[in-house]
Amino acid sequence: MKLLNYDTRYLIMQNVRTVTKEVPDTYTKCQYRILCRVIRQKKVTEPFFKYLLLQLYDLSDWKQLNYQQMYELIHILNYWNYQNRGK
Repeated sequence: MKLLNYDTRYLIMQNVRTVTKEVPDTYTKCQYRILCRVIRQKKVTEPFFKYLLLQLYDLSDWKQLNYQQMYELIHILNYWNYQNRGK
C-alpha cells in the first residue's frame, strides 16, 4: 500500500478502534436520582412536569421514558429559563 495516496487524517482514523456503547432500554437509577434532585432544586411544579411529558413524549407517566428521553428531560429541566415563569 502506498502511503502517498492517503492523507494523514485518513491513516490515523483507520487505526482507531470503534467504540460501541449499549444504551439501556429504560432509564437508570442514577437518572432517577438526578431527575428528583433537579425537580427539587428548580421547584418544578407537577402541572408543568406533566405538561412537558405530554408535549415532548406524548406520555402521562414518566416511568415509561426510555434512557434517551430521560436524559433529554433532565437536560431540559436543568437549562429551562425559569425567570420567565410569571410572564
